[in-house]
Amino acid sequence: MTHHNFISFMFSLLHIGILSETDIVVQLAACTFDAHIQEILGSLIFSATVVMLQPQGNMDFVYVTQTLQDKQVTYMLNVPSYLDQLCNIIKNSNICSRASIRTLCCVGK
Repeated sequence: MTHHNFISFMFSLLHIGILSETDIVVQLAACTFDAHIQEILGSLIFSATVVMLQPQGNMDFVYVTQTLQDKQVTYMLNVPSYLDQLCNIIKNSNICSRASIRTLCCVGK
């Protein structure tokens, strides 16, 4: 994706209300996956708050669910298989009792 296309894409998210300056975004994508650019740079461009996980923290679902709750994350971007695992952890535990997610983007296979 070119710089111009990235900026256009991010403005589209802002325009239709998917992402705003009041959102709290959790950085789940590994730095080897291009989605981390949207999570970090894209969020900061629009003054959203970015919650960075500890190294390899995205693979510890209990830690992720606790972080979602503690930081009151409002925006998440992930792939279906990750979301499935995360939902199973949430369903089978009492960790995430307060829902703060406003926007959940699921991309890929």
